Amino acid sequence: MNMLSFLTKNRNDIIYLSLLLFSVGIGPRYRALKTVQAKKWVGTIVGLVLILIVSGYSAIHPILSAVLGIVAIKVATVRYCHIVAFFLMFGYLFFFRLADKFGLPLSSGQTNLIEMIIVLRVVGVAFEMNGSWLAVGKAKKDENKEQKEVKTKDDDFLEIINPSTEDLFHYSFNYIGLLTGPYYRYRTFDDYFHLPYSKYVDCFGFTINTLRMVPLYISLYLAFSNIWPLEYVLSEDHNNRNFLYRMLYPWALFAAFRQRIYSGMTLAESVCTSAGLGAYPVQGRNRTGHGPTVGYLKLKQMSEEEAKTTQYDFNTVESMEVWGCETVVTLRDSMKVWNKAVQYWVAMVVYKRFPIKPLKIHAALFVSVIWHGFHAGYFFCIYFCPFYLMAEDIYYKLYYKDATGQKKKIIGFIMWFLRSHSESYQAAAFLLLTFDRIWIYYSSVYHYWYGVWLAFLILGLVLNQLHRSKRPSKLKTDGDENKEEIVSN
Repeated sequence: MNMLSFLTKNRNDIIYLSLLLFSVGIGPRYRALKTVQAKKWVGTIVGLVLILIVSGYSAIHPILSAVLGIVAIKVATVRYCHIVAFFLMFGYLFFFRLADKFGLPLSSGQTNLIEMIIVLRVVGVAFEMNGSWLAVGKAKKDENKEQKEVKTKDDDFLEIINPSTEDLFHYSFNYIGLLTGPYYRYRTFDDYFHLPYSKYVDCFGFTINTLRMVPLYISLYLAFSNIWPLEYVLSEDHNNRNFLYRMLYPWALFAAFRQRIYSGMTLAESVCTSAGLGAYPVQGRNRTGHGPTVGYLKLKQMSEEEAKTTQYDFNTVESMEVWGCETVVTLRDSMKVWNKAVQYWVAMVVYKRFPIKPLKIHAALFVSVIWHGFHAGYFFCIYFCPFYLMAEDIYYKLYYKDATGQKKKIIGFIMWFLRSHSESYQAAAFLLLTFDRIWIYYSSVYHYWYGVWLAFLILGLVLNQLHRSKRPSKLKTDGDENKEEIVSN
C-alpha cells in the first residue's frame, strides 16, 4: 500500500524520469541515422511526441509559443528580432503561468519545464542571429580601417547565423535537451549535423561515466526528502523544536533539493552525450553553452582523418559541476558551477546586452527570477545573492585570498560553512514558494540570517576601512626603503 501511495503521489515525476531514460536510450539509434534531414525530422517528431506525453492538452502552450516566436523572428528584421522574440516569449510565459486567470487550466510542473526550455531556445537563437550580424558588421569596419587585430577573441561570429524557418522549427523542438535542458546554442545544434565529431567521439563511454552517479543522487534524494520533509517546517511540532534544530533544518531541505537537481541535470547531459550533441575537440577550450572559445573556424575545417584521432569533450553541454557545488568556498564560485548552461544564457542574453551598465546585474537577476516563476520564494532566494556577495567579497580579499597553509584551510572552511548556510536559508524560500509559507518558517527562526548578514557586512566594511587606512603608511614606508636602497646602490 505504501509503494502504491508513493507511485501515485510521484506519478508525474516517474513518467518524466522514464522519458529522460528513454531519451538516453534512443541516442545511439538517433546518432546512426544516415542523412541530415532524417536526423532533423526524427529528432523533432520525437520531441513533439515527448511534449504530448508529458503535457496532454497543455502541449498547445510550448508548441504555440515556439511557433509564434519563430514567426516573430522571421517577420522582424535582424536588427530587432532579438528584442521582439524576448518580449513575445516572456509575454507568453506570463500568460502560460497565469492561465487560470483567463479561465484556462494551469499546466503541470513538467510542462512548465518544457516551456522554460522553449523560451531559452527561441530567445537565444534570436540573440545569436543579431549578435552574428553585429559582429560581422564590426569586423568589416575593422578591415576597412586596417585594424584586423581588433577582431573578436573567438572568430565564431565572423559568419552570419541566419537559420531557415524549418531549421528554427527543428531547433526549437528537437528532443535533445527538451525536457529539462541543458541549453545549447543554435550553432551547436547546426554543428551537430554538419561536422563529423559525433561519429568519432566515444558517446557510450561518456554516457556511462555521466550516468554512474545518478542512482546515488536519486537514493539520497528519496532518503533526505522522506526523513526531512519540506512541509514539516510549517508544523507546530517543528516550531517546538530547539532553535539550533530549526536553524539547521534547511541544510537537509537543500541537500534533498540538490540531489534532485543533480539527478535531473545529469540525466539531461546523458541525453546529449548518448546522441553525440555537444561534442567538440578539446583544443577548442569548450565552455558550457558557448562551445569552442578559440579557433572555431579551424575546427570547422577539420578533416575526417583528423576527426578520427582527435580528443573530445562534452563541456559544451555540462550543466553541473557536482563536486564544485559541494566544495567551493564562496557563493560567487558556487554560482559559477550551478546550472551553468542557464547562467550562460542569462549572461549572454541579458547581462552583456543590457544597455545601462549600473543596472546590468539587476536586469540579469530579474530575468532569472521571472524565468523561474512569479512566486515570492524566487525573489527571496535569487535577489539575496548580491547582498551576501557584498560581505563575502570583503572577507575574501581581506583574509582568504592571500592566506596560505593551515590558515587558508581554516578560513576556507569557515567561508564554506557560511556560504552553505546562506544557500540553505535562501533555498528554504525557493522551495516554500509563497510569501505566507516563507514567513511562517523565517519567523520561526526570527529572520536571524538577515541580521547575521547585516552584522557581517557592517563589520566587514569597518575592517576594510581600517585595512585601507593602514595601507598608505605601509606603502610610504616601502617607498622610502626602496629609495634608500636605490641611493645606497
